[in-house]
Amino acid sequence: MTSSAVDTAASSKTRAARIDVAPLERADHTDYLALLALTTSGEGVPPGAEQILTLPPFRRPFTHGPALCLTARLRRSTNPRPVGAVFASFPDWAHEHPLTCDDPALSELISRTAILIYGLAVTPHRRRQGIARTLLTATEEKARSTGYRLATLIHEPELTSFYERLGYTSAHHVTIPMPHAALGVTQYPPFMTAVKALHPGVRIRTVPGAPGPVVTGLLPGWDIPATARFEDGELIA
Repeated sequence: MTSSAVDTAASSKTRAARIDVAPLERADHTDYLALLALTTSGEGVPPGAEQILTLPPFRRPFTHGPALCLTARLRRSTNPRPVGAVFASFPDWAHEHPLTCDDPALSELISRTAILIYGLAVTPHRRRQGIARTLLTATEEKARSTGYRLATLIHEPELTSFYERLGYTSAHHVTIPMPHAALGVTQYPPFMTAVKALHPGVRIRTVPGAPGPVVTGLLPGWDIPATARFEDGELIA
């Protein structure tokens, strides 16, 4: 997401907006898609988003097909239109990474464990009022309450400090160790991947030689010893 798409921080001179966050309603589809069009990230909202919005939820925490779609409205406002929007789903690498694309069982496990925020946006005249922060927190809480262990998103470097203040770790490359391999997620400049643990069993670690942070405990048993290291791009556990 670009700095034009989210409120990077609530200014001390700007009063935080009081908002209500709720699942997307059918009457707001047009406004919701217009808000998400303000978002620019390495992923972007998946193709076919308009069709996804018409689907019944696959399972919790999803609200529309395989997606969690939330809107933010100003509390007690006479304007009923949403001022913020978020679109989250399972990450594309759960099904498209070389280690997962031919392993449906592994893909399903990851899609029930990691959630990716594809789009987060706030209407221009309401930025820097804490709306993006509130939407992101609500998304994490809904994911956590239904068993998700990791939140991830893609952003440009100027938003690194914003996401770090919210508990995320950002890098161009993130590694997720699995029992027999290491899954790498790479974003090429200028984009970066941000990850945040939603479960106490998940840790974002610094490992000697690793090209970026290492996510351990995404699933039970997906951990590495304290002596683990990377050599020539390979995990030595």
